Amino acid sequence: MEFDAHHTLGIDTTFRHFDCTSSGLSTAEAAIRLKRDGPNTLPVAPPTPLLRIIFSQFKNPIILILLIAALISFGIGEHLDAWFILAVLIINAAIGTVLEHSADRQAHALRHSVTTLAKVLRDGKEELIDAAGLALGDIVVIESGDKVPADLRLIHTYHLSADESLLTGESLEVGKDATAIFDDPDLPLGDRSNMLFAGTYITSGRARGIVSAVGLHTQIGRIAELLIGKSAVKVPLIARLEAFSLKIAAAVGVISLLIIALSLFRGTPLLEVFFLTVALFVSAVPEGLPVAITVALASAAVAMSRRSVIVRKLPAIEALGSCTLIATDKTGTLTQNRLSVESFEGAADPVKALEAVVIANEAYRNRQGTFGGDQVDVALALYAQRQNAAILERMERPKTDLIPYEPAQKYSGAVIETETGYFAAVKGSPEVILAACSIDPSERDILLAEVNSLAREGYRLIGVAYADTATPHLQEAMASKHFIWAGLAAITDPLRDGVETALAHCHEAGITVVMVTGDHPETALHIAKRLNMAAGMQQVMDGEALSHWYENGGDPASLADIRVFARVSPEQKLQIVRAFQGLGHYVAVTGDGVNDAPALKSAHIGIAMGKSGTDVAKESADLILTDDAFTSIVGGVEEGRRAYDNIRKVVHLLISTGLAEIILVLLSLAFATPVPLLPIHLLWLNLVTNGIQDVALGLEPAEPHVLKRGPRPPKEPIFNALMIQRIVLGAAYMGLIGFGVFYTLLAQGVPVESARNDTLLLMVLFENLHAFNSRSETRYLFKVSHFKNLLLPLSIIAAQAVHIAAMQLPWTQQLLSLEPVSLQVWTELLLFSFGLVVVMEAEKFVRLRRK
Repeated sequence: MEFDAHHTLGIDTTFRHFDCTSSGLSTAEAAIRLKRDGPNTLPVAPPTPLLRIIFSQFKNPIILILLIAALISFGIGEHLDAWFILAVLIINAAIGTVLEHSADRQAHALRHSVTTLAKVLRDGKEELIDAAGLALGDIVVIESGDKVPADLRLIHTYHLSADESLLTGESLEVGKDATAIFDDPDLPLGDRSNMLFAGTYITSGRARGIVSAVGLHTQIGRIAELLIGKSAVKVPLIARLEAFSLKIAAAVGVISLLIIALSLFRGTPLLEVFFLTVALFVSAVPEGLPVAITVALASAAVAMSRRSVIVRKLPAIEALGSCTLIATDKTGTLTQNRLSVESFEGAADPVKALEAVVIANEAYRNRQGTFGGDQVDVALALYAQRQNAAILERMERPKTDLIPYEPAQKYSGAVIETETGYFAAVKGSPEVILAACSIDPSERDILLAEVNSLAREGYRLIGVAYADTATPHLQEAMASKHFIWAGLAAITDPLRDGVETALAHCHEAGITVVMVTGDHPETALHIAKRLNMAAGMQQVMDGEALSHWYENGGDPASLADIRVFARVSPEQKLQIVRAFQGLGHYVAVTGDGVNDAPALKSAHIGIAMGKSGTDVAKESADLILTDDAFTSIVGGVEEGRRAYDNIRKVVHLLISTGLAEIILVLLSLAFATPVPLLPIHLLWLNLVTNGIQDVALGLEPAEPHVLKRGPRPPKEPIFNALMIQRIVLGAAYMGLIGFGVFYTLLAQGVPVESARNDTLLLMVLFENLHAFNSRSETRYLFKVSHFKNLLLPLSIIAAQAVHIAAMQLPWTQQLLSLEPVSLQVWTELLLFSFGLVVVMEAEKFVRLRRK
């Protein structure tokens, strides 16, 4: 029986139990154990099985109606009609299956594009590995914001708290203590304070732990199989459009009742009325709309991944089209996060100062000899190495106390034991560090003036201090305010390439960008001026001013013109997001730390940093930037707008062509003529004009002006005034001209079968060309590059070729009641269909001239 009471073991006993040491496993030993116990992975839901996708194509009510129609056709001896209906069903199902299967595979691949990393001791050195490679007995290093990669028996803890609500349902943070030992082997998980469990999150502190269970043997692994079967929630846009399709079906149902009544009044056989109604349902109800939109969103998600944006939640793609304000971090997003110490001023005792720099430092050296960890720590460690490489050994000395850096406290530090007592070192915001120092007020003012001066030059500033103390506890040492000022590190961080251009694109796109940073206000303003984000201090607000603003009621209007928020706490970042939402903005916010999670969740679009971001931030976000760059956000906005535009194009094509067919039938009833198209003709028309073209529209490239127009209102429906106007205009032209041609042919004595043949060809031409009309609402067709999406023109050419072939082949002639037409007739009908293009282009001309 597997041992599951590691919380009852002491630390030394745990080392012996897993046959490991505090320096971790060797690489060779880890490989052996990994092979023996298997990878540290949980079962994940595989892509939807192909058979399930195939069967799902037949769940649509329209499909069921067609199946009934096919069965009736068999029953009355109309075998050709029955086989044709079945062929239409099979072809539609095949197209839907291929598209859904492809979209599902793409979505599955994107879900696995962000892996969980674990910091582990291997061969005595810290290194980052894929959490799947953890073995029993590995020593894992954990810090604030991490997702716990496996079940761990803790061996060292520093002010450690964890969120275990995933397992326990308890929302309160749980304090952890490595030294605790329990007697009860069945102790509830929430009370096992010397353990961490896979899938939970570290909310504060640092720790080391021994991997005690991996994969399915972890606590979450035991319930994993219950989790993987959870069905995905539909994207709200798709759900809304499916609901709209049902409304269309209801409207068509009402129209069908009218058609049935009129047809029966005219003595039309009941069976013929039934088949006409079925065909009309198929033509008018856009049952392919959800599939086409899924493909459009999947395509956008893949395109965004190529631009360093991983989509965790598909609704974020749609939401990006409405983004009006981006609240962005500075370090690593607008700048490169390649920090270097340019100067270290004010050290009275250089040796002690360097010692403080390395002791209050959480960077680590991996097996390659390079530094890893927070970039500020890495920059300071490299500076110390340049000054005195031998002093780096102090970094690895045991610490009696450690306070990790958290944005809310604005400092970090550690205490080591010395021969005469203890040595404490702290680093962080110069104002906070100076407050802990025993220093003359006039000297403090001079130092703060130096801080402001360097900040105006764009430096990021870190204060360092130290103290010889009698207490092993850092907070007690800080409270005594007897620290000695060690110096001021001035750190540079160059701007990212292309960020100026990206911000200019945001301005053109009607998107406001504000900077939210923990840096000094002068440093933040220096960067903001370089990027044309702010003109002066009147557009800057620091954390202290934000506190006064919030205490005085927090009127959002007071922040409307602020473009830089400096020295901001995580709580204030959330207040800023909510204030701009209160001003009517649709807010995207970036974040990387555990304390950014509330702001990421509250924003309309949460964007986490893929490189520097914590696991908590990534789990809270809708999008993840794999390169942490602001330029990638702008690329994501462009792809989001493209996806939404393409969805409008698909909707326009499907709804307007379906409405045209309804108008055609209604006019025939109103003028007491034979129906222009038989039920089988409507099914054929639906097959050859909407099979691939709607999906091809979903893959259209972004229009050139997509980032030069304002964001769409978040609550604006797809069926806005412009969409309705264009749908009605196009459908009216197709329906009226189509019926006009049919009526004229009958008046000229042309047999009804020939008139129907010509009318069907005209409708095929109409709907083929209407796909081109759907390519842009604002650009004239001659300005559209028709070679950037070859699938659309090729699918249109193929559809026309298939229909012409059907008019030539004997078996399709018999099945569809078709006959060949002369080149002259085809040309005349083509000219009629080009009239549709002229009408739609004229609508654009009039509308754009009015603007």
